[in-house]
Amino acid sequence: MRFSLPGDDTWSEGKLVLENGSLYFGSNEQSKRSFLSLPFLKKDKETGFFITLRSIRDVIREERGILSIKHTGNATLPAQDPGSESELLLSTQLAADEQVLNEVERELIMNMDAYKFNVFFTHAGEGGVLSMEKNVELEKGLLKISNNALWIIGQNSHKRIAWDNIVNVEQKKRGRYKGTEYGAVSIDYFGAGSTNTSVISTIVITKGNTIEVLKRHVLELLNAYKMEEKLPDMENQILTMMYAGALDLSSSALTSTAEAFGLSEEELKNQLEHLSELGILDRANQTLTKKGIKYVMDLSKNGTFGG
Repeated sequence: MRFSLPGDDTWSEGKLVLENGSLYFGSNEQSKRSFLSLPFLKKDKETGFFITLRSIRDVIREERGILSIKHTGNATLPAQDPGSESELLLSTQLAADEQVLNEVERELIMNMDAYKFNVFFTHAGEGGVLSMEKNVELEKGLLKISNNALWIIGQNSHKRIAWDNIVNVEQKKRGRYKGTEYGAVSIDYFGAGSTNTSVISTIVITKGNTIEVLKRHVLELLNAYKMEEKLPDMENQILTMMYAGALDLSSSALTSTAEAFGLSEEELKNQLEHLSELGILDRANQTLTKKGIKYVMDLSKNGTFGG
């Protein structure tokens, strides 16, 4: 296993040990490592460095085959009174074979301090549309929720969905099976990759009133990642037509497009520039960004949860 610790821009070879609620790092070159002198990192006399599981805030699989562990540490800040402490968010990175990273990632997620729900779930894949009226194959698992992401964990799989990648969450109709009441939510989110705008659907089902608790947590966090600024009607029209694929923004068609909106070409350019500055329009590619797609989809509904 290779790892890079906070405050260090190099990689070391060593072993990981998970026990007593902590992840211990053992390096063959401990005596030479600069991290031993950093005051805000927890150290152990045998392994040199460890992370308590309760301090882990996020676990992210990077595209380049690296697992990033986001965790807290404590440091005394110079601007504060002596003895005052402030929580810092640190990042420790691991690199190994994919199978090894999968095992470590799953173990950390399972043990991470976060809201946990027993659920049944099914994934539809890109562009999938799920219906509770049809027979679908459900898998038993867990759903964990933190301030940064939610995880859907099955027997042999786990999926992280960042809050800023979630497009929509909709409550489905309740139902009864063998005398037990079940509730469900459909989660729509962008696929893996920073530029992937394909939408994936997953349905999560829980027993009884648990769905109300899950819905409340999801709604609170989803609202925190919404774009707060409300745009003028003209810009909303532009974005809606772009999302529908009904807007030609090529140079040769810009004048006629502006006229269709009752604008001059210069006014339309100013509108597009403003949308680009907000990060919801990719002007170069004439497409909506993930932020823009989420905004337009939010325009099309009255609330986050439908019936």
